[in-house]
Amino acid sequence: MRFTSLLRPASLNAFDIISFSLGFDLSGLFEEGTDGARFVSGAHVSNIISKLEEIAKVVSFSVRKKDCRMSLEGSREGVKGPLTIVAEIFELTPSLRVVDVKKKRGDIVEYDEFCNRELKPIIDF
Repeated sequence: MRFTSLLRPASLNAFDIISFSLGFDLSGLFEEGTDGARFVSGAHVSNIISKLEEIAKVVSFSVRKKDCRMSLEGSREGVKGPLTIVAEIFELTPSLRVVDVKKKRGDIVEYDEFCNRELKPIIDF
């Protein structure tokens, strides 16, 4: 699938960047369970999305996407239901993107295995 229009991720401001720091992250006060990882990439948004779709296909995950946000849902029932992961792309600078990956549902062990076996080895955007 080719993107006819350029997707433009949301830009990060200083407060967003500060909140990415574990020492200053107050999201635990407002959100339940923030198991996740962040990656910085110089790749174009469409390349990042394509790579995430490729990874999802390898592990038989279904993909739903809207703009620069994707939901990847596992097809098999895990310990705590199917693993569901949300990936969101933000613009750090005009040439750098941050990919924020979080576990939405499922078991943390399965999520860690997915990140270590599937995502990290291929994340070289």
